[in-house]
Amino acid sequence: MRAAVALAVALASCGGGPRPVPEGPPPEYPGQLAAPSTLRSPAALGDAFALEQRVRTEYPDGAQEFRAVLQLQGDALILIGFGPHGGRGFALQQRGGEVEWESHLPEELPFPPEFMLHDVQRVWFRGLAGPLPDGEHRETIDGEEVTERWAGGRLLERTFRRLDGEPAGVQRVTYDGGLGGDAPPSRVTFVNPWFGYTLVLTTLSHQRIAPEPSEPAPREPVAQ
Repeated sequence: MRAAVALAVALASCGGGPRPVPEGPPPEYPGQLAAPSTLRSPAALGDAFALEQRVRTEYPDGAQEFRAVLQLQGDALILIGFGPHGGRGFALQQRGGEVEWESHLPEELPFPPEFMLHDVQRVWFRGLAGPLPDGEHRETIDGEEVTERWAGGRLLERTFRRLDGEPAGVQRVTYDGGLGGDAPPSRVTFVNPWFGYTLVLTTLSHQRIAPEPSEPAPREPVAQ
């Protein structure tokens, strides 16, 4: 699945020069893509947030970095990647079951943009209902064994393993200092052996977003 390193290659193109596009059909990402309405927001991030991160993509041929902003508000999950000079490289939005993709990258993606949403959801949303007691906890979700390790009310590690072994290997997410509390971890590492890359996410800033005010109910006319 060396060609499946395309995810890292395309993301890295936001932070550097274009890289070769692998030949052949795009790979498939195992598992289901949950709609934002079914996602469980981590308690550490709240129901709505904007998270600015430096993304380092490590793959067999090297590494690249770029800046990205992830925002969750209402039923919209939005990921924006920026180029080395601050210009927008891409914008990916999932609203309900619809995915919208806007790209200013020098080349087309050699994989569906939804792949990036898979990684976002596995890191921040697709896990067990917590907080959980100290120790290791395991559950089967969508044909995958999901294991989490907790300590002091904080999530330290989350792993995903396909029960059918296709593909083989264990995806592993580690949270420096644990996930929980009022702010996200300073650094999150996501190792994806299914496609041969590692993402290192360094938090640059985090902002909670106040819920949008609801429209007031119409007033009943007062009888004269």
